Amino acid sequence: MTKTQKQIQGEQTRQRIIEEAAKLFVRKGFHGTSIADLAQAVGLTKGALYHHFESKDGLFYAVVRMVRDTWTAAVIRDVLSEKNALVRLGTLLDNHVRMVSENEILCMTMASLVADMDDGDPAFADALVDVYSDLVSFVERIVEKGQDTGEVRPDLDARLVALSVVGMLRTSCCRILQRLEPDYAVRMDAMKQMILTGLQP
Repeated sequence: MTKTQKQIQGEQTRQRIIEEAAKLFVRKGFHGTSIADLAQAVGLTKGALYHHFESKDGLFYAVVRMVRDTWTAAVIRDVLSEKNALVRLGTLLDNHVRMVSENEILCMTMASLVADMDDGDPAFADALVDVYSDLVSFVERIVEKGQDTGEVRPDLDARLVALSVVGMLRTSCCRILQRLEPDYAVRMDAMKQMILTGLQP
């Protein structure tokens, strides 16, 4: 079914709201961002904004979904086409660097939301946990297959390795680290070498 011009414009406006919300969440935090802030950022009235999102909570979930889908499309691609487990992990890390370099706000958004939700609504926290849980499971499977083929040290706990990798990715966008070493690619290359060397038998 062909979409009407009105439907296309509505989808574009909705996407613009999500993208502007992500920027505001980074700058002001979720709790510190008001509907008035969002409306002003996208040039809409509050009533028009509520036409697209019934509540700020709904916008929170939309932002998390946007980050998750964008990250998956950009980082997971080509990983499973590699035959070697260590090359797969290296490709994942390289893709992550490329994605963050092109769209740093995604990484910053997740870091901001995680910090903002430490004492917040459990449902919000669960949504964030789900994002990282999927990534942990993905990395864990790569490590396990590498152990099965002898490419990865068998004495390591695959899940703990995955948790460590994802933890390092999560904190890699820390603004304090940017001040110490502003070149993200340089920091990530060091991390990549450390991870891959440590996994080798």
